[in-house]
Amino acid sequence: MNIVLFALTVMYTPGPVNLLGLNAGLQRPVYRSLGFFGGVGLAIFLWFLVIGYAGQRLVVAAALPYLAALGSAYILYLAYSLYRAAPPSPASSTAESTPVDHGRLRFRDGFLMQLLNPKNTLLVVPITTILFPGRGIADTALILWSAGIALGGAGAPALYCAAGKGLAQWLGNARYYRVLNRVMAALLVLVAATMLLEYTLMPIVEAH
Repeated sequence: MNIVLFALTVMYTPGPVNLLGLNAGLQRPVYRSLGFFGGVGLAIFLWFLVIGYAGQRLVVAAALPYLAALGSAYILYLAYSLYRAAPPSPASSTAESTPVDHGRLRFRDGFLMQLLNPKNTLLVVPITTILFPGRGIADTALILWSAGIALGGAGAPALYCAAGKGLAQWLGNARYYRVLNRVMAALLVLVAATMLLEYTLMPIVEAH
């Protein structure tokens, strides 16, 4: 139970992926973002497999600054896309759009954003190095637990997306979308800057 509670607490708190899920709900039906949720879940699953089997010392310490830099750059790209996105018009609400138009998110966006998110270590490392060994979870059980947690991780942006859909209906006016897009874009910029400072710049300064 402590594994589940810890994972849910980390995964369902506001973060860049969940903020994008919220924005997607403001723009489009929830089912249009299923690929995004799947990408998030697969990235979490891969993190658990790599850290769980290879060990923290082989991945986290050496790769974390680079992951932070790449992840921050990708978050800034998505923030720019949100900032420039216009509210959907009735004529285009049923039309196919590009991944960056009107909050449309695809599998690639969810997978890359979650894969390059160094804060995965807050979720994966304590579970794979402390909680899993303490419960004797290894081999096939590790794969099954990782898959279950990954499904829960995919559900986090989906829940935020559903909340965004309800918020959009409550607002009832498309003119607020641009303001909300830009607020969320600003939050993503803040997240990217924090990640870059904490995981990339600070270790470089400390090393010197």
